[in-house]
Amino acid sequence: MVMYSCKVILLGQGGVGKTSVIRRFVEQAFSHDYKTTVGSNFLLKRLQLDAETRMTMQIWDLSGQDSFRNIRTQYFLHSHGGIMVYDLTRPETLAKLDKWHSDFTEKAGEVPLMLFGNKVDLEEQRAIKYETGTEKAKKFHATYYETSALNGKNVQEAFTRLATNIIAHIDARRSKIGNR
Repeated sequence: MVMYSCKVILLGQGGVGKTSVIRRFVEQAFSHDYKTTVGSNFLLKRLQLDAETRMTMQIWDLSGQDSFRNIRTQYFLHSHGGIMVYDLTRPETLAKLDKWHSDFTEKAGEVPLMLFGNKVDLEEQRAIKYETGTEKAKKFHATYYETSALNGKNVQEAFTRLATNIIAHIDARRSKIGNR
């Protein structure tokens, strides 16, 4: 049995659904009551990826408020992966991810990244096309998913994909170190 442990950071503006996405993944739950994250919070999720591979994922939910920017960037150090989240009904949340991406990669380095276009269940209010999300994901060298914390669409699949990407990244780094 191979065991992995990783630290994942969720990035994005306030109100995009970061906390809700984490709760959907970890607890299979959703709450309509919005409470802004103040500072940081984290949840653990244990994954059985296959018969031989397990992972404990420490998922950090950081405040999306600009006033927490300097504190927030310290959490990026030693991260194994990042999930950038934007709200499909609010174009400004996608535009602001450029700064989040820059801050994160400056501290975390090259680690596996995901881009979530969240709130896909609000199709009638959608303001950002699927193609726009995929273009941004290519720019960030990220894997793109449209998700819904409300109904769970693509949440489990996206986190599982991130876990396998992190394992591949860790194994590649170990191999590179072993070949020196």
